[in-house]
Amino acid sequence: VPADKTRNLYAVDRDRYNKILNENITKHYKLAPERTYDQINADAKRIAERHGIADRAECMAKTEAFLSMKDHKENFQDKLPCRLINPAKSEIGKLSKSLLANITRHLKAKLSLNQWHSTAEVLQWFTSIGQKEKCTFTVFDICEFYPSISEELLQESLEFAARHVEIPTQHVETIMHSRQSLLFDQSRTWMKKDGNGLFDVTMGCYDGAEVCELVGIFALSQLTKHLGMSSVGLYRDDGLAVSRNSSGSEADRSRKEIIRIFNNMGLKITIQANVRTVNYLDVTLDLQTGKHYPYRKPNNDPVYIHSKSNHPPNIIRDIPASISRRITDLSCDEESFHTAAPIYNRALKASGYKEEISHLHERKEQQATKRRRKNRKRQIIWPNPPHNDNVRTDAARTLPRTLARNPPKGPKPHKTLNASTVKASHSCTQNIASIIKSHNQRILRGATQQQDKHPGCNCRVRDSCPLSGNCLEASIVYKATVASARGEKEYIGLTEHSFKERFNSHQSSFRHEKYRHNTELSKYVWALKDDAVPFTIGWRVHQRAQAYNNKSRKCYLCRAEKMAILHADKHKALNKRSELVSKCRHENKFYLKNFFPSVP
Repeated sequence: VPADKTRNLYAVDRDRYNKILNENITKHYKLAPERTYDQINADAKRIAERHGIADRAECMAKTEAFLSMKDHKENFQDKLPCRLINPAKSEIGKLSKSLLANITRHLKAKLSLNQWHSTAEVLQWFTSIGQKEKCTFTVFDICEFYPSISEELLQESLEFAARHVEIPTQHVETIMHSRQSLLFDQSRTWMKKDGNGLFDVTMGCYDGAEVCELVGIFALSQLTKHLGMSSVGLYRDDGLAVSRNSSGSEADRSRKEIIRIFNNMGLKITIQANVRTVNYLDVTLDLQTGKHYPYRKPNNDPVYIHSKSNHPPNIIRDIPASISRRITDLSCDEESFHTAAPIYNRALKASGYKEEISHLHERKEQQATKRRRKNRKRQIIWPNPPHNDNVRTDAARTLPRTLARNPPKGPKPHKTLNASTVKASHSCTQNIASIIKSHNQRILRGATQQQDKHPGCNCRVRDSCPLSGNCLEASIVYKATVASARGEKEYIGLTEHSFKERFNSHQSSFRHEKYRHNTELSKYVWALKDDAVPFTIGWRVHQRAQAYNNKSRKCYLCRAEKMAILHADKHKALNKRSELVSKCRHENKFYLKNFFPSVP
């Protein structure tokens, strides 16, 4: 089980994990009515059709909740505090994310509030503070910000935004629909216990950060009335304010006023006032000396990928330089840089790197005089072939060269597909975190959920079963071998449902001439029948694989079929090479346009 804010991993017995998971779920959730899931998808379908995306937006995936360990909390081993993470989310959240980002961008431009998005913006604000030696910090943290956002607070934030930015009613409906959330655990469906019903801002939703930013802007608007426009800023749930020449009693009054403002919004905060040095995000800010330098949480030493790992070479090559740039940006001067450098140099050495990080003097000078260039935007297609050291072909370089040597014919295709508009970039293969996650899913499903290797047969005459007594097997890639006087030919196909259903479809295409063009196999069989050439067909399972589902968003079944076609004997294969670029058809049933509520 992964830790919440560190790289630690903890081994937990399956039964104990399920018990802790159930305790965390029942603490805040209750079982949802049976038709709640269908109602959410029906509303999502209506919104998707309005925006013209129902043919590519999918239904809500029933992704199961999981835990992470809060090992940074006190008495962790005794209390075992956990964070419940709900990964189930509506696809409409992607649309809501775009709408909210547009709203917050216009709000920030109009109101000039300190809604920070990065450490660089915080440092820019800190540098602009005058007479730092006469100032003090007030730092606060919003407790459980995501789940604490109520429906009333979000509505109030949208009403505040609508006074400054035009927000159509349909956009508000889309944003509020994205808040409808369910939690899934095994075969059960849960909803929030509180009075908000389905309303929830989950940790993994597409637009969760944008919702927090909108609520944060509303909170900043309330705080600036008391503290001043440039005196307070917010990054998600972390706030920072500065006051000048304030006594202890004045700082305490400001602290109580900030608590009151957040309490009125239904939010709880932890706050510390009248301090001169704070650790904020990944930087330490010191008002007494006017300096800032990198900060790391205790027991969280940096770890980098090994220099000999199976990653794209440009990623490995750029790691020391990227660390140098990052630490240079966080350090106010060269002395602060060299104070922070040893821990990063040790981590690099442990990962097999010979280089050490170095202070980039020129970068500081460039940042002081940097002017943003206005570059012309170009529509670029970025294929992402996975990198592996065992593959000799450099696909990232080969693809643009191939397009340059063999440009597509016609003005329209050439304008879209050419060496200037197609820039390949390597992607990485499955990492350790995803391997551990898939391992946990197998463990939690239990041995009873494993695929049965002998699903059985329902043929009336067992000896005539086309698959030797396993015709009910599903999710397989099969191979049909046609033997005749013209030699042997092989056809590779797949089926998500039972092989018996697919076999019957093939038999129908062999009997009825109107279906002769259904498959390459039926075309070949009819060619033999037209010439009166006798033949026999043998069937066997080539590979078993999982079909597409909207949890993993991967179709191992289509992938297995394409690999089988790719490695087939070209002198025997009936399949066309064009099948290698065919789109997966198993994901169609998950699209919102194909969703229909289940019959009770």
